[in-house]
Amino acid sequence: MKGRVAVLKAYGGDFELREYPVPDPEPGAILVRLTRAGVCGSDLHIWRGEMKEVYGSPPRDLTFGHEMCGRVERLGEGVTVDSAGQPLREGDRMTFLYFFPCGRCPVCLRDEVGSCPRKARPSRVAGTRPFFNNAYGDYYYLRPGGFLFRIPDEVSDDVATPANCALAQVIYGLARAGLRPGDTLVIQGAGGLGLNAVAVARDTGADRVIVLDRVASRLELARAFGADHTLSLADLPTPERRIEAVMDLTGGFGADVVADFVGYPEVVPEGLRMLRGGGCYLEIGSIAPGNVFSYDATALVRGNARLVAASNYSPWALARALGFLRRNLGRFPFERLVSHVFPLEDISEAFREADWMQRGGDGLRLSRAALSMAD
Repeated sequence: MKGRVAVLKAYGGDFELREYPVPDPEPGAILVRLTRAGVCGSDLHIWRGEMKEVYGSPPRDLTFGHEMCGRVERLGEGVTVDSAGQPLREGDRMTFLYFFPCGRCPVCLRDEVGSCPRKARPSRVAGTRPFFNNAYGDYYYLRPGGFLFRIPDEVSDDVATPANCALAQVIYGLARAGLRPGDTLVIQGAGGLGLNAVAVARDTGADRVIVLDRVASRLELARAFGADHTLSLADLPTPERRIEAVMDLTGGFGADVVADFVGYPEVVPEGLRMLRGGGCYLEIGSIAPGNVFSYDATALVRGNARLVAASNYSPWALARALGFLRRNLGRFPFERLVSHVFPLEDISEAFREADWMQRGGDGLRLSRAALSMAD
């Protein structure tokens, strides 16, 4: 039996579908038949060539993708339950961490497994055994020791797909930033991360949620998720005007937490100036090398500011994300986060459309793209 894997041969170009033999899972491993894969903002960074320092120039048979869910195709010997202790059988829907912390180092033992210096990621070179190492393919080989969770029956594949990236990342990041009931949160960027952050902040009990973006449809969707105030960069074209607007909305004090979900370095100094004294700046959006910003360190000291950066997350965040989705299906419009679903053979078109939207398309054609590998 063979399965397909999407391979990128040139940055900004088309993908090629290749077939590889589907492996039997070793003891402790799971073969997953993928049903959905998301086109995340970080995947667009890779596709555009903005991470050449990591993946080389030109890319060497590059295969990637990390937002995904699927069904258990085959269980390796000894696997009977998921990471929450729920029984696991062939055919069950599941999602999982796409990285593999060691679980035993001093960092992991402090519940900071996302920062594990020994954490492994599957190979992103196509043809590397066991072949199905990333999201853009028919299967995923979950190696022994991976963290996995059953998807609640009420949660659809489209809604569950971003849970192991955007939603889990936001839950983990806002917890580390110390967001509490009654707080004010400023969100820079209303993409997948930012919209999930609106929902998490509302569920946490934030008193005021302020969202900034340049795309009108994203701001409309942020309001649908519960944002109190949405500020358009078209109406407020300079950092000074945006900072002034946030200060006006917070009585001149600034926000308890400001979070960057954009990934452009110029937003960081702006966001730091939106903080109240003693507030926390959360950096999640910057994942491409070279995102350098300049800021007065004295202002950080005098403002008693805290800076928290979060890459990846602890496994509890994914379990909490699935419970959050099940509990809030009727409260937040999660189904609107994915506007278009493309078959795997149309992955090149999906990336071009997603790129067009992220760069500020008219906002009507696409909010987020996903791929379907289901029969």
